[in-house]
Amino acid sequence: MAEAMKERREAEDDTAGSRTIGKLAKEARVNVETIRFYERRGLLLRPKAPVSGWRVYDDSAVWVIHYIKLARQLGFTLAEVKRVMGGLGDGKSFCASVQKAYEDKIGLVGEKIHQLQAMRRELKKALAACLKRSATEDCPMAQRCSPQIAIPTEQMRMRR
Repeated sequence: MAEAMKERREAEDDTAGSRTIGKLAKEARVNVETIRFYERRGLLLRPKAPVSGWRVYDDSAVWVIHYIKLARQLGFTLAEVKRVMGGLGDGKSFCASVQKAYEDKIGLVGEKIHQLQAMRRELKKALAACLKRSATEDCPMAQRCSPQIAIPTEQMRMRR
């Protein structure tokens, strides 16, 4: 029985342009569960089960998975990917949708860069102030934590 199943799988592997979920996962370099997850999220169409019982994916499934992986590497959420892929069958509008998504993401990244630069400036100011207080021994925390203060033995036991 196992021998017959193996032969059946091999015969289907030889079918041009078609692949089972395992072959698709290997070709797209993802886990089988990743493919099932994409199907549940509506990012990848799940092929109908044929009479033979093995679902067969066509070449477009590989392209879709590669596109999802690229989009994720570029910082897109799965919800954003799904929105863009909504126009997949519509050539020009799909390309326009991808271009608009890229433009929007570039804008968001620019905003985030500005926020991070502002945060960096504030951190540098805080560090400079901290260093200045430490140099003048005007740091309230340093006074509290100085080695001259004995920690009660009861607190020492609790730390262990």
